[in-house]
Amino acid sequence: MELKDFGTQLAKLRTNANLSAYELSLRIGKDASYIHKVESGKINISLKSILKICDVLEIPPAQLFITD
Repeated sequence: MELKDFGTQLAKLRTNANLSAYELSLRIGKDASYIHKVESGKINISLKSILKICDVLEIPPAQLFITD
């Protein structure tokens, strides 16, 4: 899986949860630009951040790694 694929899946799941990148960033304690960079595949994401995002989105971590 490429970073861009992960980011695309994150954006899809975030949108499905009716959350803006800004709102998600506030809930995980990161800057909104961080979410945009992850979703565009520009930066790598830590496991700690993945787990925080999963808690907010109420999904298992494996769901972020599913590609369509």
